[in-house]
Amino acid sequence: MNLATTRRALLGAAALAPLARPALAQNGWRASRPIRMLIPFPPGGATDIIARMLAQQMGDRLGASLVVDNRPGANGIVASQALLGQPADGHTLIMGTGDTHTILPLAHKRLPYDIRDFTAVAPAATVVFTVAVRQGLPVNDVQGLLALARSSAQAGQPLTYASYGVGSASQVAGETFKQLTGVNLLHVPYQGAGPAILAVSANQVDVTFVPLAVSGPQKASVKILAVCTDQRFETAPDLPTLRESGVALTADTWIGLLAHAKTPPEVLDTINAVVRRVTQSPEFLDALRTNAFTPLNLDRAAWAAYLSRESEKLGAIVREAGIQFEG
Repeated sequence: MNLATTRRALLGAAALAPLARPALAQNGWRASRPIRMLIPFPPGGATDIIARMLAQQMGDRLGASLVVDNRPGANGIVASQALLGQPADGHTLIMGTGDTHTILPLAHKRLPYDIRDFTAVAPAATVVFTVAVRQGLPVNDVQGLLALARSSAQAGQPLTYASYGVGSASQVAGETFKQLTGVNLLHVPYQGAGPAILAVSANQVDVTFVPLAVSGPQKASVKILAVCTDQRFETAPDLPTLRESGVALTADTWIGLLAHAKTPPEVLDTINAVVRRVTQSPEFLDALRTNAFTPLNLDRAAWAAYLSRESEKLGAIVREAGIQFEG
């Protein structure tokens, strides 16, 4: 999700006047050296920018500098291994996503670690997905898309859909859409959400399931048919939900902090409390909503339960669709 407009707006929010620096809880954990936050993607994407917004205000509250360290590669494996190679003391965290720490463990049979090596710390946001089609496709709503997909498949020329990679939340959204509707769409993976939406805008692929933060700026060259949320999204109230359009699908993915599973609970509780303060700030909330993210604010127990539900929900989809990473 390397979107220039998202990057500018979020960085602008991060540059707002800093909040007051409340004292730490008297019995809370205090960092003894700089805290490193590992990002499994290159600089400039949505996960990276949200991490930097968090880092600025987390460091203020924890009384230590917080260093953002981009470790892209191998669908999150590089950053994950880097985390597990550090002491489990709270001084190294990872900003994971549904792609890197829910779908990847389900679809990769030879991961060099166990997902149980990680523990939930605190969420930051969820990503709002959309269904978008190329301008040249003769449909204007989801039901029209379904009718065309069925007739095209019967004629032996199934419609194509772009995702931002094998095993991505984008592919999972597309495969879930296929399962729920019974339509046949041919998957075409790309290396990123930007290339996927550009392929649709260039009339090279028929449909895509990508975040609103990616499809929204391209609305002049694609048709956005629906948002994949339970309710209409407040910054795009004209877009119907998939449920309104007759497809009972909610598709999103999470962004949040994880730590080594052996990290002491008191350390994790302190970091969770600090993150929750930051993510409740008006500046952070405004930046998320403006750029088509949904706030997610949970204590550690609720965050762990959320991740467990995500794994259960997506596991069936990954197995049925045969989504697998090679290598």
